[in-house]
Amino acid sequence: MKRIWSFWIFLAVAMSLAAQSRDDIRIYIPPVIASPEQAAYFQENFAMETAGAGYALTNNPGSADYTLNLSVKPNMILYEDGYEEPAPLDEPQFVLEVHLIRNEDDVEIVAFSFPFTDMDEMYDYNLYLLYEAMANVPFTKEGDEPEDDDRWRNKWIYIRASLDYPITFYQHVSDPQYGDVKWDDENKVAIPIGHEIRPWLAATLGLEVQYLYWMSTELSFNLSFGDPMHNTLMPSLLIEQKFPLKPSRHFMIEPYIAASFLTATSETATVPRLGLGGGVQLGVKGGDMGAFFVDVNFIYSIGNVVQNNTTPHYTLPAKITYNRFVLGLGIGYKIGFMDRPKR
Repeated sequence: MKRIWSFWIFLAVAMSLAAQSRDDIRIYIPPVIASPEQAAYFQENFAMETAGAGYALTNNPGSADYTLNLSVKPNMILYEDGYEEPAPLDEPQFVLEVHLIRNEDDVEIVAFSFPFTDMDEMYDYNLYLLYEAMANVPFTKEGDEPEDDDRWRNKWIYIRASLDYPITFYQHVSDPQYGDVKWDDENKVAIPIGHEIRPWLAATLGLEVQYLYWMSTELSFNLSFGDPMHNTLMPSLLIEQKFPLKPSRHFMIEPYIAASFLTATSETATVPRLGLGGGVQLGVKGGDMGAFFVDVNFIYSIGNVVQNNTTPHYTLPAKITYNRFVLGLGIGYKIGFMDRPKR
């Protein structure tokens, strides 16, 4: 999972760097306050990631536009009575504190911390933490950034609409007695039972609530206009728990986990109601109120599809069992309402 997140973060970085130049923004990283080993590690890694993101590193604090202060402290638990003690061994043992200072007026514009135990595990997070710190730094000093340039991805409520292209798979589960065939015991004739795979068009309408800067929940209604097994409309309700990543003012990544509740009925088959899966939504700025997006997702039905064997003359087995899963692609737009407070 860490590798998947890292892939999407690096993809966003590459797209952002292709469109913007930050080399006139100078960043100073003073010596890291930590143990010698930790200080050397974070100093080197954040310097490398800062330069790789296109910012200009400087060793002269007087010529820097921003100062990135890093420090590592033991992870301490503070009780209500004021007593402190180190965190238990099964919890992160250290806390990396990140502070970004705007040098022209000495204002701290970003401050946050991140718990960890081993430095090696931080390779998957350093770039993400850098972009969290730099989220409010302009891409360039050439010209002024619009004051509300970031509104499109910081709304309380979004309404989404998309045109989808789900590919539904019915994977036949071999029968212990009859194997992979339909069998006519009287005439000693059999035909093979195969997998059913077919794409159909679909559409989705949804409502997303972004109650935290890094978390939102979406409830949506999806209607597939066909199904390889039933040739009928397949409506479903979906709940998606999203975790927005915002590495660029013009780009947003929303990985999510999802639950699908199929509401279709069939007279010839038993269809599982619940499906679980996830996906990722890639959005680009589409005005001050919303975003154009591409959505890639996967849903696996919990339980088997049991199809009655209604083929004339091929009556055995009486029921045929399948696994069902859906691989989907959607393209759409979501519009937001009510600005969240600036972070």
